[in-house]
Amino acid sequence: MLTNQLFRGRALLAIVVAFALTAAPASAADPLGDAVAATRHTPDELVASFDFARLPGLLPVGDPPPITADPVLDARIRDLAEARGYRQRPEASGPLVRTDGYLLQAGASAAWEELQAAAAAAGHSISLTSGYRDVGHQTRIFLGLMTDTTDAAIDELLKLSAAPGYSKHHTGYAIDVRSGSSVLHDFATTDAYAWLAANDWANAKTFGWLPSYPAGAPPGGPEPEPWEFVWVGAQNIVCGDFTPTPGRRFCDTLNTGLASDIEWLAAEGITTGCDAVRFCTNETVTRGQAATFLWRLFNKPPSNSIVPFDDVPPGSFYFEPVRWMTGRAITTGTSTTTFSPDTPLTRAEFVTFLWRAVGRPAMTTPLKFDDVEPDGFAIHAIKWATESGITKGTAARMFSPDDTATRAQIAAFLHRFKMSVPG
Repeated sequence: MLTNQLFRGRALLAIVVAFALTAAPASAADPLGDAVAATRHTPDELVASFDFARLPGLLPVGDPPPITADPVLDARIRDLAEARGYRQRPEASGPLVRTDGYLLQAGASAAWEELQAAAAAAGHSISLTSGYRDVGHQTRIFLGLMTDTTDAAIDELLKLSAAPGYSKHHTGYAIDVRSGSSVLHDFATTDAYAWLAANDWANAKTFGWLPSYPAGAPPGGPEPEPWEFVWVGAQNIVCGDFTPTPGRRFCDTLNTGLASDIEWLAAEGITTGCDAVRFCTNETVTRGQAATFLWRLFNKPPSNSIVPFDDVPPGSFYFEPVRWMTGRAITTGTSTTTFSPDTPLTRAEFVTFLWRAVGRPAMTTPLKFDDVEPDGFAIHAIKWATESGITKGTAARMFSPDDTATRAQIAAFLHRFKMSVPG
């Protein structure tokens, strides 16, 4: 199993593109649901599944917010919080959904309603007592409980409440749960809690939920709070209990239909994924990344060309790839002085790069897609890619040329190119 230690030291990437996160009951037609049902997490893996999840709708973690009017006291509070295992959390970046009286991220909201309905069908009443809290709300809670500023008193307070900026509730993915009319602190003694916790949290996992502070995990901040749960979705649950193997390097390719293309890409050394266990199938590809994929596909050819782009500094991972592309006239940049390496690449742009890399072969076959302009820059490249079997489009008579290319699509394009184009 992938332990929490393997996750440690990797930054939480806050703003990401959402990919197949929602869990569903396992079935023969649902490999991701089956994988969720098969997971067996250690307590630290449960914690790490949220700490290092890739979730949409979050801001990057910035400077810690002020707590009191005394910066020295604030620094001491943060030091004591981190010594207890608290970590700074990202805040929600966009609109939230009101559910059961509280605001949640959209994915968590839908999953809560499904979990609540499943619990009711099993004879259990569960409801929310808290959801999203912004930093201001957490500050009011924290200061309202603060009675002394000694280290001992602050540490005692931190057993009950996260310091502002350190609460999982800031994300919009954390909830506090009670059963019926029971008080919050009695939740662990209820039948509803036993139902959620049974068989390694199987009923909670089915809908993407995990305990926030499971028994036996390393210190994570407060005293154990069995009423707090976090939503991570199916994909992050699977990734939290995953050991890479030579035949399956990535935990997030089960529902893509392009897993074999992705495995080929990794085996060829064209990519190592977006972190230790993920390929990030639905994340967009930037122009700098696309240049690097192509350069590696063609075995990293050297080039002495001058790079005319001010935004491609020597030493960047894409410097040599862009130098090669410039020398081969595969790109002229987005202007005479810019390549825009961090800009997402469209499907039409990537196919055009690939077409230029093989010498711009002429094609006379009819265009098969209604959404490609006959006089557009990519017309010949898309004809070539279609005729060569590199793409079949995104739907009948649609190529979606202006859609940003995903990492999984790039893997498929490159793999099909290698299988279809001689040399």
